[in-house]
Amino acid sequence: MWPFPSKSVPPVPVPDPTIMEMVFGDKPTSFIVCTVMWFLHGFVLDIILIGVLPLISGEKTASTMFYNAKLANLAPQHRRFIAENTAYAVMRIAPIFFTNNLPVLLITVVSYFVEGFTICREITKYKSPPDAMGPQTLMGVFASVVTYAATTNTGGYIKEVDPTVLMALQGFCGLTWACWVASVVAMATAKKD
Repeated sequence: MWPFPSKSVPPVPVPDPTIMEMVFGDKPTSFIVCTVMWFLHGFVLDIILIGVLPLISGEKTASTMFYNAKLANLAPQHRRFIAENTAYAVMRIAPIFFTNNLPVLLITVVSYFVEGFTICREITKYKSPPDAMGPQTLMGVFASVVTYAATTNTGGYIKEVDPTVLMALQGFCGLTWACWVASVVAMATAKKD
């Protein structure tokens, strides 16, 4: 202050970034949850456990993925199942890199709907066993987590929000849950053999 010379203010030290900051950057918590979910479901489950493990394992992993234990590992049906899950994985890993891109999030939710619809069809038309409801429920939960993150858009993380794309994303989330309801009804009303 005048007439005395002002003292220079020492610079405030910037703390080193935490591991969370280095890995997830400035993502809001809801998008961090999504990123972890996409990594586990898209990469670990769909690629490693379903795609790679059957190729390197001598065990009959196909038997655990299908409803009868007679299917040989890497039989044509099993290979198609692996290819289908690899396609799902691509749609579920992409948002790890494009988290704030609403159309990419829409494609991810559509992938949950498509898998949920496929499971629903297996349950309603082909009488798959009750353990199919686990994956069916997960499709609804995963779609809901992404829809919540996109809808709340904490801190304006998604810069360009097209209301039509957001509405489509919410609609596909609802359709995923409609498949879940149809599956529950089919299970509840199925005749015992």
